[in-house]
This record gives sequence, C-alpha cells and structure tokens, in this order.
Amino acid sequence: MTDTPRTRARQAELTDAQRRELDQSAAAVGKALEEVERHRQAYARTAHRIADELGRGGTSALARHLGTSSQYVSALIASARTVDEGSAAA
Repeated sequence: MTDTPRTRARQAELTDAQRRELDQSAAAVGKALEEVERHRQAYARTAHRIADELGRGGTSALARHLGTSSQYVSALIASARTVDEGSAAA
C-alpha cells in the first residue's frame, strides 16, 4: 500500500452523433422485436386454427410437419389462446 491517494481515470463520454446513432439502432431493434412478436402471434393463431380444423390428432400432425414435439405445439396453441383472450378483453 502507498500513502498516495487513488485517482479515478477520466470517464469516457459519448458524442452527440454517437448517442443519436445508438438511439436509432436501439429504436430499430425495438421495432424489429415488435414485428417478430406480431408474426409469432400470427403463427400461433394459424397453428391453433389448423389444429382445431384437424380435430383429434391435429396437434400431433402439426408437430410432425414442423419437426417438433407435440408439447411445443400445445404450448404454441396455448399462447394463441392467451393472445386471443387478451385482445377480447381489450
């Protein structure tokens, strides 16, 4: 240990141009995520509609086509119900 007091390094500051660029990029990401969520909801509603049309075994047929598990399809369909219930309540 030394008796010399510790000094902090100068903190870096963003320029106005860097702030604008970063804010624009963050806004673009936010917009893209909203778009992805909108498409995910449409995908879930489509899976729900098709499973209903197929009736018994519809979930399994969707799982085979999508190359995934029946549990995934069931969760996807459940998310469509949640979205539909949320929009009906609004």
